[in-house]
Amino acid sequence: MTQTISYRFFAPKEEKVQIDLNFDDDTYQLQIDENGDKPEWARLCNNKCTNCPLGEEVEWCPAALGVAQFLPAFKSKFSYEKTVVEVETPTRTVVTKATFQTGIASLLGLTCATSGCPHSKFLRPLARFHLPFATEQETVFRSLSAYLLMQYKKNHDQGINHPPSFDDLNEAYATLSIVNSFLAERLRDGVERDAALNAVMILDGFALITPENTDGSFLDLEGVFVVE
Repeated sequence: MTQTISYRFFAPKEEKVQIDLNFDDDTYQLQIDENGDKPEWARLCNNKCTNCPLGEEVEWCPAALGVAQFLPAFKSKFSYEKTVVEVETPTRTVVTKATFQTGIASLLGLTCATSGCPHSKFLRPLARFHLPFATEQETVFRSLSAYLLMQYKKNHDQGINHPPSFDDLNEAYATLSIVNSFLAERLRDGVERDAALNAVMILDGFALITPENTDGSFLDLEGVFVVE
């Protein structure tokens, strides 16, 4: 069985752009259309990440191949162009006014997290509960909460009681930032204008925010737990 999340972009005097992403119901991995676009820039050997663990037997970069399914629809978009984005998930529909770079960033984030890239798998539980256009504070709250819950369950299943640590999460985000930089290099060969490239920069910014809050200060969450 599969679940579907649809992104619809509306802009004045332009046809609606609809991107349907299908996910395996059990693993929530993105399902790639075998007949979909497979450009040269999506080959694993093309601007391969320096920290990529995949071997030569893998022909296509999972993240790049996922992005390639919809990138042609945005290759001529400027980052500042305005759009209305409607995101339909199995449980709700979210509509917002945004720039194309913001809308594409949300779409990119969901795609990369579920693509099968070994370095983005840690984000897949969050993707299962996708929150389009999350703010910086929402991103930090969701990331830290999900990680602590995952760590608690892992310790419970193994019968151990380790104190919580964000070391692995910080390392995962540092690794992901490298992936983002190489993804941006790939996309230069697939776009004419800057909307998609800037979208990757937005994603990378979010990847840097969460580790900044794991030193015990939780600056971006200040006041969140005040109830009186």
